[in-house]
Amino acid sequence: MKVSIITATFNSETTLKTCLDSVANQTAVANIEHIIVDGRSKDSTLALVNQYPHISKIVSDKDRGIYHAFNRGVALATGDLVYFLNSDDSLYDETVIAEVLAEFTSETDYYCGTIFCVNEQTGESYFSMTQKDDPINFKPRHQAFFCRRELFDKHGPFNECLTVAADTFFMKKVIQKTKGIFTQRTVARFSLQGVSSNDTSITHVLAQDTMVDSLLELNTAHSQLPEMLAAQILNLSLLKRLMLNMLQGHIELSVLTGKRLAIFGTRELSQIFYHFLSQKNIQVIGFVVSSADNLPEYANVPVMSLQDLVLAAPDFVLNCIEGAHEDDVTQRIILSCPGVNVLSWRVFCVRQSSNPQ
Repeated sequence: MKVSIITATFNSETTLKTCLDSVANQTAVANIEHIIVDGRSKDSTLALVNQYPHISKIVSDKDRGIYHAFNRGVALATGDLVYFLNSDDSLYDETVIAEVLAEFTSETDYYCGTIFCVNEQTGESYFSMTQKDDPINFKPRHQAFFCRRELFDKHGPFNECLTVAADTFFMKKVIQKTKGIFTQRTVARFSLQGVSSNDTSITHVLAQDTMVDSLLELNTAHSQLPEMLAAQILNLSLLKRLMLNMLQGHIELSVLTGKRLAIFGTRELSQIFYHFLSQKNIQVIGFVVSSADNLPEYANVPVMSLQDLVLAAPDFVLNCIEGAHEDDVTQRIILSCPGVNVLSWRVFCVRQSSNPQ
């Protein structure tokens, strides 16, 4: 079985080497057809590409955007499977392709794993969720998605009218209409510094994701947008109060003095609390996440799973979940570590003291 890996490039010289190395170093490189679809780069992208003998096909011409480039790649592909790896992303380890190929049977149309999302500038990192973790909010990522090439004849090509969600539309349609595999196997490292991750794009992504779910008549979180918006507005108000309390010294921390504290979550809010509490000489022993299957990285701060929390013996756990499942997470923390005190981040949004700590 062979997989066609399609990489779209345009002036990608600064990020492409890591991407190409990750493919060239695969143990199953003999089963890979690597196709480069370039948008007529003006830097040394093509010179770099030509240094890699494993690359099967190279085309360089102006295109209408990423999905036009992807469609060109599919037209060139001859593999049994198709996979899209962006020029600033990379395969997670050297056995990804071999393990994915081993999972496909005659009844498997697609394979959907997870990705490791990382921002090299800020140190932020996390693993994408799986359908098992959250079937309502689940969104497939093309960096974690392999499918049979013939599915593009039945359900494709990518719809270029969806400028930031054509891949989501295609993958959700395939998942809806065919049979495949969901796994927590990490497939790729995804750069959070790309165009799709910036603040400007997020609004377009959300709007088009909602459109996709409507077109496919899916019952997803987007059908609950009014409730979600109300919750987001409330959280934003609380976060502003939290920042003011932190800056004005109106947070009472005496209950945590001399205690061992763990923080549930690794995203921005958890990181804010980590830095704030560390500056106040509160002992933060690390971050906590739900599963031991994929442990993210954050600077030099230990990250532990709920299963291992009891071994760390914290006195307090600060729950930094902003969503509706915050109460559920609190119960899971208590079950995993009986006797621990769980604090919600929201308690620090209320003015508690007039004296700086």
